Amino acid sequence: MANRHFDLIVIGGGPAGYVGAIRAAQLGMNVCCVERAKLGGVCLNWGCIPTKALLANAELREKVGEADVWGLEFEKLNFNWNKVISRSRGVADKLNKGIGFLFKKNKIEHEIGHAKIVSGRKGDAPCAVELYDCEVQETLTHAPATPAKKPRETITATNVLVATGSVARDLPFAKFDGEKIIGAREAMNLDAMPKKMVIIGAGAIGMEFAYFYHTFGTDVTVVEMLPRILPVEDDDISASLTKIYKKAGMDLRTSTTTTAIEKTKSGVKVTIAPFKDGKADDAKKETIEADKVLLAIGVKGRYDGLFDDSLGLETIKDHIKTDYVPNESDVKPLTYATNIEGVYAVGDVIGAPWLAHVASEEAIICVERLAGHDPIPIDYTVIPGCTYCHPQVASVGFTERALKEKGLKKGEDYDIGTFSLQSHGKAIAAGANVGMIKIIKGVPRGEILGAHLVCDQATELISEMGLARRLEATTEELIVTMHAHPTMYEALHEAALAAEGRVIHA
Repeated sequence: MANRHFDLIVIGGGPAGYVGAIRAAQLGMNVCCVERAKLGGVCLNWGCIPTKALLANAELREKVGEADVWGLEFEKLNFNWNKVISRSRGVADKLNKGIGFLFKKNKIEHEIGHAKIVSGRKGDAPCAVELYDCEVQETLTHAPATPAKKPRETITATNVLVATGSVARDLPFAKFDGEKIIGAREAMNLDAMPKKMVIIGAGAIGMEFAYFYHTFGTDVTVVEMLPRILPVEDDDISASLTKIYKKAGMDLRTSTTTTAIEKTKSGVKVTIAPFKDGKADDAKKETIEADKVLLAIGVKGRYDGLFDDSLGLETIKDHIKTDYVPNESDVKPLTYATNIEGVYAVGDVIGAPWLAHVASEEAIICVERLAGHDPIPIDYTVIPGCTYCHPQVASVGFTERALKEKGLKKGEDYDIGTFSLQSHGKAIAAGANVGMIKIIKGVPRGEILGAHLVCDQATELISEMGLARRLEATTEELIVTMHAHPTMYEALHEAALAAEGRVIHA
């Protein structure tokens, strides 16, 4: 039987893969998407979506815990842990089925199995991809796959788009075991709520789970090697959230490194020490006992077994190398081509920022270029970053720290405006008057260089600032844009006023 041929084979069915497949089909391509687990990838099944369902539960639990403030009374607050977890899984399952429907609607072939690229395009010869039956353990952080020894079929395509995402990193001395040393997948699917948990890493994943478990009553300790939680965020935002969480009773250990993790009969012993000048101070080390330790120290590209060794795939820092270079691409017309003719890669597998919305946009840009279009390139300086703990954290553009590293000086090259939610009418009415807004403007024109929020609904409010930065709006233009009263958006207006020395409500 002759090989089935496609215009495009997409490997991976997550936010990059399924979006790229649909866009390619819209452009008239004959498309096949190969996914060895569930459609939607990590984001829909084990990341973005189910964690937000859990965090919604936590926010409700937090609100109900303050019932007396709202004039509500009841005898006792209880919760059903299994229902909390099962609701999250139900949300993911519903959306997973929706992607299958979209594939049928757009006439996209869906193959379940492991893909291996055995040849790139050579002259008139197309790319070739072998398909293998495959067993996947989805409930483990590393989701190990065991492909069959022989391929069931070889399919060909004019082009191949790799969108296989990323996988969590572990520590050299502490490998994931799925029980006591866990990653995000296990953390959102535990049979019972742990009494005590140590979380290694205070990035978005670490802080979201810290908030979730702390809110439901787990004694949480967060260990972060850098001097602040949410290290990629602006220093003032990190400091504000630190103050809020310490007041709530969360144990935050910054400038601290983990030197050992020992599994015990009842849980784990985590040895930590102060971290300064690139080394641990072993003289001040201490050991924390817990039921679980959650590793949230970052991710690396997932392309294990994806390329035949003879192809010589070029990689960089555990990611597939393309013409995209993190922190250097800014606004360039990228193709996302690998060093293998006819093979492209997008999303987490090519490096930071590891965000679903970036992955989707990269896939769209890539397939539109393959179709002969000339799409507007992504501006990598206008990517919103969101952390869905509560209060939420969101940002777009440059941090003040990044501007200082570029040699810019406050007062000469940039100025800032900040506004505290303590005096914000809508926030007070909603019982959410903690946090702050920070806007960084250029001098002398007033263009928005960065916006940083820690407050209720921050992940929604950041959209206005992203659009403002994309359109090169100034703080003056934000000021003359009327903001409805009373709304949370007024806080952005006040921060813009503060940047011009004209703040009203502070």
